[in-house]
Amino acid sequence: MASAKNTLTHAAGLDEKPKRSFNVIHPPPSPTKSDSENNNAAGNSRPSAKNTFRVGVSEDKNRRCRRTMEDTHAYIYNFLPPSPPACMLNSNLCSDGDKTVLYSSLDENAAGDSDNGYFAIFDGHAGTFAADWCGKKLHHLLEDSIRRNKDGKSMPELLDQTFMNVDKELKDLPVKNSGCTAVCAVLRWENRPVESSGSDAVAEASPGSKPQEADAAAVAGNGATTAKATKRVRMLYTANVGDARIVLCRSGKALRLSYDHKGSDENEGKRVANAGGLILNNRVNGVLAVTRALGDSYIKELVTGHPYTTETVIQQDIDEFIILACDGLWDVCSDQEAVDLVRTIQDPQDASKALVDHALARFSTDNLSCMIVRFETPKEPNTAAGVGLGILPQKNASESALVDEDVVMDDAEKKSPSTKMEDGDGK
Repeated sequence: MASAKNTLTHAAGLDEKPKRSFNVIHPPPSPTKSDSENNNAAGNSRPSAKNTFRVGVSEDKNRRCRRTMEDTHAYIYNFLPPSPPACMLNSNLCSDGDKTVLYSSLDENAAGDSDNGYFAIFDGHAGTFAADWCGKKLHHLLEDSIRRNKDGKSMPELLDQTFMNVDKELKDLPVKNSGCTAVCAVLRWENRPVESSGSDAVAEASPGSKPQEADAAAVAGNGATTAKATKRVRMLYTANVGDARIVLCRSGKALRLSYDHKGSDENEGKRVANAGGLILNNRVNGVLAVTRALGDSYIKELVTGHPYTTETVIQQDIDEFIILACDGLWDVCSDQEAVDLVRTIQDPQDASKALVDHALARFSTDNLSCMIVRFETPKEPNTAAGVGLGILPQKNASESALVDEDVVMDDAEKKSPSTKMEDGDGK
């Protein structure tokens, strides 16, 4: 009997398996303020005491729906040297002495506290390669284009040229199927000429006008070039491909400064068809949900990189901030709703996080990246004299009151808009 008990005990012992120990792996927390700042693809950029804008960025992989984070963001304080006089945009209106001042002001070490800014968000698809590359390289290509611009190209033209250069660079790299949507903005101070007619200013910014045209307005009626009074104004230039957006808050109202380039857009559908492609299920050739993007070299003849561009005069009294975000936010939030949610949040970092949290609460299914740039009142007059641009004396205030007015350069009805490619399976 005893031996039987021992046999049963021994048999039971054979069925027992050794216990295993497991290390519990916790998922990484959502990015904090410092995480988002450290993820700046343009490197470590900090505001100076003279900067009159502040940047806040928040991002989230959205681990409920996404295994990887394919968004990249970049921003730079004091991006460019102090801008040249507007007359320099048309070399025919400038003396040789003025040109010497311009080109010396574009010296690499001249940026200092220029109070100019560069902001961008890149939303990748088919991997992170294109978005990461653009985050690290696009601003260098843009700055190079600006420094080499001696033939009077406008900033929107330079942005378009830069996007084309990016596509050329990506085409020569090994990853042909990676692409990204993009939204970029350049904030810069410029000297805009004004012409006096009695006591009224006549150099007025108007829709569709170019800096060169504004310069022409400073030429007297008899054809002689006169001494041009100038006013220092802040300009916002934007460019986008795909469905990443930029929205300006003006007196609490949302003003979109970008264009969604999607397969569902009639104009874009016609463009793709004319290029030899077709739209299936609102996707280019049934694959890509956006009709414009950077990269995607394998289908570049259909998915162009030409951006939609705008030019806006920032009005200090009524323009409050801009929002740049990928479609992960805009899929679940309207432009006006986004503005309303963060208008009373003064810290742009807190405001950007509030929008990301809102999108997650609305069950967004995409990666999320949001950047907010809040404008501040200049602490001191930002005049041309203050940056040593060597321009002609300015007339009295009654003769040189430049009319600040929003200028949108590209009308979607008149120009083929630049559309972004959506994230997701075919983004």
